[in-house]
Amino acid sequence: MPRPFDTTTAVPPGSAADRLDRVVAALFPGLVPSRAAAKAACKRGDVLVDGVPAEPSRFVAAGQQLTLLPHSGPLPAPFPLALEVAYEDDAIAVVVKPPGLPVSGNQHRTLRHALSANLAASPRPDALRLPEPAHRLDAATSGLVAIGKTASALAALNAAFASRDVAKRYRAVVVGRLEGEGAITVPLGGRPCETRYAAVQHGAAVRCGWLTVVDLWPLTGRTHQLRRHLAGLGHAVVGDRLYGTRGTILRGLGLFLAAVELTLPHPDDGRPVQVEIPPPRKHAALLRREARRVARLSD
Repeated sequence: MPRPFDTTTAVPPGSAADRLDRVVAALFPGLVPSRAAAKAACKRGDVLVDGVPAEPSRFVAAGQQLTLLPHSGPLPAPFPLALEVAYEDDAIAVVVKPPGLPVSGNQHRTLRHALSANLAASPRPDALRLPEPAHRLDAATSGLVAIGKTASALAALNAAFASRDVAKRYRAVVVGRLEGEGAITVPLGGRPCETRYAAVQHGAAVRCGWLTVVDLWPLTGRTHQLRRHLAGLGHAVVGDRLYGTRGTILRGLGLFLAAVELTLPHPDDGRPVQVEIPPPRKHAALLRREARRVARLSD
């Protein structure tokens, strides 16, 4: 018998018959983040086909009812890390991810495993046992991450990200003197891609001549999009070990890239929720340090 707080949907009309694990991963994005997770849910008995548990290899067709039950296994121990919570209500939250911390993954040290100890449990009927991130940031990137606290809210957030109804602004410090504003539209991995940028501040630097503080708006969501686009433009992000230039990978200071603003439609009523945080203090500290070094060399 289904447990409370089930999430049920029908296989869409016109769908070709397909394996259950593949269909579950497609119909419950966010709640089931991958086909492997869908397969595991089926094996636990957490997926019902027309009310009956089914194996992941079973083929399902249009019109059949799929029910995703809450994960009934033991909850992982919270990862003991205090997070800054920038916004929270009963349905969603926006938290600040520290640099160097993966959003999720097979290890215990992740943002996902730290959420339950930092967020209030939702009182809603479809509350998730564990809050779930609705999108990812690179481990090296810090900043704002949207979280779903209920099944319906998480599904709505995932749909908003997929349809590009979420606006994101990043702040970076890059190598060289990048002037003005513009758009980078170089495809990545053979797929269309667009990043808009605007220079905010310039500062002299000893090794690379100049540093530029820049605001960035990704209009697509490719892997390492901002870092790859900036490096291709000749202005790699300071501290970028993958795409950076020699002399600008500062030991122990990490990547100078942060997600500082997030605007998304609230799952309840579509009203815009705008969350903004200041850029990391190390950005301004780097420019001050380089200014002092340049001044000493010119004396």
